[in-house]
Amino acid sequence: MDRISKSKRRLARRLRSRRMREREGLALVEGPGVILEALRSSVEVRWVLVGEEYGIEESGGAIVAACGERGVEVLYAPDREVRDLCSTDAPRAVLACVRPAPLESRPLDRGRYLMALGVQMPGNLGTLIRSAWAFGLDGVVIGAGTVDPWNPKVVRASAGAVFHLPLVAEPEGEDAARLNLLCADAGGGAVEAAEEARARDWVLVVGNEGSGIGPAFGDLGRAVAVPLADGVDSLNVAMAGSILMYELTRREGGAD
Repeated sequence: MDRISKSKRRLARRLRSRRMREREGLALVEGPGVILEALRSSVEVRWVLVGEEYGIEESGGAIVAACGERGVEVLYAPDREVRDLCSTDAPRAVLACVRPAPLESRPLDRGRYLMALGVQMPGNLGTLIRSAWAFGLDGVVIGAGTVDPWNPKVVRASAGAVFHLPLVAEPEGEDAARLNLLCADAGGGAVEAAEEARARDWVLVVGNEGSGIGPAFGDLGRAVAVPLADGVDSLNVAMAGSILMYELTRREGGAD
């Protein structure tokens, strides 16, 4: 049974910081289901830390077995020490270190994408990424001011979708102007009534719940909204974005 080294303990603590994640090119993954998704994906899993007691449980044993199938190093420590290295609430005694791919640079004029601008709550971004994967989108654009998609709370809220869906860099000026942008806005028209929503290729833009999308993208696209009951101003960005993704993808080619 290999014990975790002091250097890896220090690394795990450093990776709580976005700056250090970007510097090291590594990220932490918490939660048994999410770790299994990482092991099922093409992401590079560097090592997995398992609690000594948790490792003999059924779910812990499944992770150890999956590591064996992929040739991933398994390390052990007392359950309490593993949980102390985690940053999410009520963690299980298991933790993985992965090397995520950098944000892709790709044209967005063909395909269906979600763009997150200034989405700062980890749970919201994770839920949006999970919905984008569930509804078959081609990728998620991580825009300016958005929380790090490799924040452990984002990864966990995504239920592992971050390992299966391309994460894309924000387009610049002229490239953005050529896109079919659908901008989530509580003051916009119903999404099903927008002609632009019937196109096969689109980018759904969601923004910060307080400040919105902003003119850099908001002025370039069609504002669309989920119809709400009288007296209701808006929805949580993760909820609104998920409903809009469903509405946009439920019709093949945008046709009923």
